[in-house]
Amino acid sequence: MFRKFLLANFPYINNDMKISAYVNFERTKEDIWIKVGKVKKSISIKMGKCNTVHNEYIYNFTKFLEQEKVPPKIIDIILDYFFADGTRNGSGKRILTFPDYKLKLKRKIRKVNKYFMKHEDLLIKLINRFVIGSTDILIHGTVDDFTYITKDEIIKLLLSLKKEPSSTIHFSKLIFASKGRNNDIDKFIVQIKWYNLKDDIAKIRKNLPV
Repeated sequence: MFRKFLLANFPYINNDMKISAYVNFERTKEDIWIKVGKVKKSISIKMGKCNTVHNEYIYNFTKFLEQEKVPPKIIDIILDYFFADGTRNGSGKRILTFPDYKLKLKRKIRKVNKYFMKHEDLLIKLINRFVIGSTDILIHGTVDDFTYITKDEIIKLLLSLKKEPSSTIHFSKLIFASKGRNNDIDKFIVQIKWYNLKDDIAKIRKNLPV
C-alpha cells in the first residue's frame, strides 16, 4: 500500500533514491513531511469518523470574512448561530438548547449556506484555510490501512459536495461549530469538523488509478 502511495505521489522515484520522513512539531496543518530524493511533500494525518480539521478564534474568522467582503448580515447570522444565546459576543444567557436554537434560526442558516454555495471562489479560500494550508496530501487511517487525497482532489471533492443538505452552517462537508458553549474559553473557538472523511475520500479515490 505504501509503495503504491509513493509511486503515485513521487512519480520519478527509483531504487537508488533515499526516502526519509520528518515529524512537524509546529501547530500547522501538516503532521509530517516525506522526502524522496530532492522532492519533499507535506502530509496531514487523520483518523476516526469525526475529524476536527481546524480551530480558530471566532473574531479572527469574522475578520477574514469582512476582508472577503461578506455582507454584515451574513456575518451577524454566523455570530448569532455560533454563540446561540441571543448575542454576538457570548454575553447572553442561554435559554434554549442548541438544537432548539438552531431550529429557531432555520431560515437564516439556509440563507448563509446559500451564500457560500453561490460564491465558489470564497468557498475555495475557506477550504484552503480550514483543511489544506500548506499540506500537499491528506492521509486518513493507519500505516497498514489508509487512504489519501491530494490538495487539488480535496478542492474538487468539496466543491462537488457543496450542495449537500445540512441543518447546520456548513461549507460543503465542513461543519461550522463551537468548541464548547459552556466553557468561557472554548465558547470563543470555532471548530470545523469533517464527518465521514474516510468515506468521502473513497468517493474520489475509486475513480482514480491508484
